[in-house]
Amino acid sequence: MGNTLKEIMMHKHLTLAGVLLVAAGCPSSEPADETMSAGSGGIDSLSGTGTETSDPSTTSTTSATDPDGSGGSSSTGDELNCGEEEFVLEAVPPNVVLVLDKSGSMVFNSWDADNDPMTEEETRWRSLHDVVSFVVGSFEAEINFGAVLFPSTAAIEELGAGACIVNAEPEVPVASNNADGVLDGIPSAGATSTIIGATPATAGIQTALTHLKTLDENIDRFMILITDGAANCGADADTTECPGPGCGLMEVYDGNLPTVVGDAFTVDGVPTFVIGIDILDDLVGEDPNDGQVAANTFTELNTVAEAGGRAREGDEKFFNATNEIELQDALSEIAGQVVSCTIPLSEEPTDPDFVEIEIGGMLYERIEDCETEDGWTYLNPEGPFDAIQLCGAACDALADSGELDATFGCPPPG
Repeated sequence: MGNTLKEIMMHKHLTLAGVLLVAAGCPSSEPADETMSAGSGGIDSLSGTGTETSDPSTTSTTSATDPDGSGGSSSTGDELNCGEEEFVLEAVPPNVVLVLDKSGSMVFNSWDADNDPMTEEETRWRSLHDVVSFVVGSFEAEINFGAVLFPSTAAIEELGAGACIVNAEPEVPVASNNADGVLDGIPSAGATSTIIGATPATAGIQTALTHLKTLDENIDRFMILITDGAANCGADADTTECPGPGCGLMEVYDGNLPTVVGDAFTVDGVPTFVIGIDILDDLVGEDPNDGQVAANTFTELNTVAEAGGRAREGDEKFFNATNEIELQDALSEIAGQVVSCTIPLSEEPTDPDFVEIEIGGMLYERIEDCETEDGWTYLNPEGPFDAIQLCGAACDALADSGELDATFGCPPPG
């Protein structure tokens, strides 16, 4: 199944082994052969042939008014010689925290993971672990991953606050090339005794957001929430309104979740993608003693997805996976979307108004509004002009081609 699934998602996998920039800079007296690098938050590595080439038709010292080259004219054509340099650039990997549901239902409930009724079912946790393993391994060069569990492994199986424990720090802080770190920091695929507790999704999001806010805000930041049920363990839960131990914590939906996710997006600029595991569009948990949250989880996750700023079109705003294949497709698609379309430049263009961007043979215009237009803009429109941002169809085109050609030109003479 692994090879087939990999083929399914690879069309979304942005391969940025190298983004080619052809930079035609204005005349320089210095040779261009060099290897350059930038520190964290910029280019991971920048190397280029750097060989400045000239067009013979523009470098001749013989002009039409001085055919014998005797110096009878001051026009030499040197002012038109902008040269040419080639560089290999890498986009800045975004910082992404996987916020993973580790509640008891992830092992109590199994499903037809491979969509084959003739094979044995697997637990949801095993499927989630397998999918996380595949995606972090496939995208670790393009995405800096971290992980938060809700509840933490310190949670216990009880109808009370002990089932709602979430660590204040992520189990796995965001880091580069962190596939092994993520897998070492979460329970194994076959774990059962530690996969217990309630669904304190809000606390998990808060831990992830607090961590992301300590990181460079100029690098894209995202959260990916993956859950198989409605959030509970609300910080403001009233434990006196319904009978039974822990009833207010366990059986009442935590309406703070969309608010926290919404504030993360609108205030802190951190969007949240939402993936549901086998979510039914139905009201459940109406019995105050059945141990289930009283809610339509489908409706609630739609609301969370919209609040997070990355809702899907149509009636299903979140990614709803009914088996492991769909779960892997969903997480792989999201990973493909968050791969950065910000391309740092090794140096600012001599004239920022004379830059052309071509992707996959198509020329894209410089635009004003990255939210509504297709094309590119400078990450800092007022300068410094040290990075470009691809928008809309241009960003999608880079995901398909994996290569970008840019020309840094000079204004026409005169």
